[in-house]
Amino acid sequence: MGRPEVMKAMVLHELGGPLRLETVPVPTIGPNDVLLRVRATGVGLTVVIMIAVPGRVTAFPRIPGHEVAGEVVETGAEVRHVKVGDRVAVHFYLTCRVCRYCRSGRETLCTAFGGYVGMACDGGYAEYMAVPAANVTPIPPGVSDLEAAVAADAICTPYHACREEARIGPGDDVLVVGAGGGVGIHGVQMARLCGGRVLAADITDAKLEAAREHGADALIDPRREDIAAQVHRLTDGRGVDAAIDFVGSPETLTACFRSLARGGRLVIIGHRPKAVFGVDPVFPVDASHALNYMLEIHGSRYVTLAELQQTLELLRQRRIRAVVTRTFPLEGAEEAHALLRQNAIVGRAALVLAG
Repeated sequence: MGRPEVMKAMVLHELGGPLRLETVPVPTIGPNDVLLRVRATGVGLTVVIMIAVPGRVTAFPRIPGHEVAGEVVETGAEVRHVKVGDRVAVHFYLTCRVCRYCRSGRETLCTAFGGYVGMACDGGYAEYMAVPAANVTPIPPGVSDLEAAVAADAICTPYHACREEARIGPGDDVLVVGAGGGVGIHGVQMARLCGGRVLAADITDAKLEAAREHGADALIDPRREDIAAQVHRLTDGRGVDAAIDFVGSPETLTACFRSLARGGRLVIIGHRPKAVFGVDPVFPVDASHALNYMLEIHGSRYVTLAELQQTLELLRQRRIRAVVTRTFPLEGAEEAHALLRQNAIVGRAALVLAG
């Protein structure tokens, strides 16, 4: 089958605007790129937020979608590590690969950061997408396209957060805030896999139940009582060794900080920019309390490509499960976004493209 000239895509024409199904040219690739036939693309709040934050989308029109699994259908002349027919997942940070951070395995801190797939270049809300070959990694046998797409952010992000930032070990008490969402539900599983006892907080019955089904040891409902008060009761007054906040509001960050035990780690993943939510994402820190209890605050910024590969291996070994509760055709992207804005999706949603 020859390379098609046109494809279907969901296109964004303005900041915060609706996505429109359009017929557009199939992208061309450079010598260091690959062309993918998209098989599945995860849909989460990251995209919903980013397309409404000034500066994240570098030019319009733009095709969003960063959580992508696809089949290589064309390779640039300089590409060696993948070939036509390979199934691959996409790492969504566009990094320079030569600065001090990239070369020390901390590429998410790249000093020449080029932006995000789906924001600085077209992404996976389309039948085909072009991406730098350095951003793709093979999908292991036994891992589905849908699982691999979700692994590319919703599973690998908590993998890094739990291992490298929260440093969860056997016997640790761990608070997970936003535990029933698309990333948080995998954070519950990762914290358990690291040996933690998981206290899962969320604000809907469906999300709390999902957290329980996927390994939470105790549930915290902020609608009934303050999060920190519930944490201290569930830990006999000690607090948690780690609190991972997938929401990132001033209220949840304050509650997480107040929930920490001596030597505890607060890990911030969720982000609620003022441009979208209307409130500055700041929270108070009692410096004396932080000093005397030796508390830590960590920002957890995505993953390295090696960590994405490790996450795919965990899926292959069935150590973790991709939780996708709603799938949509390509033209259903706007419906999925609307449901996310309403906090109406448990776990992850995804676009599944016809073969």
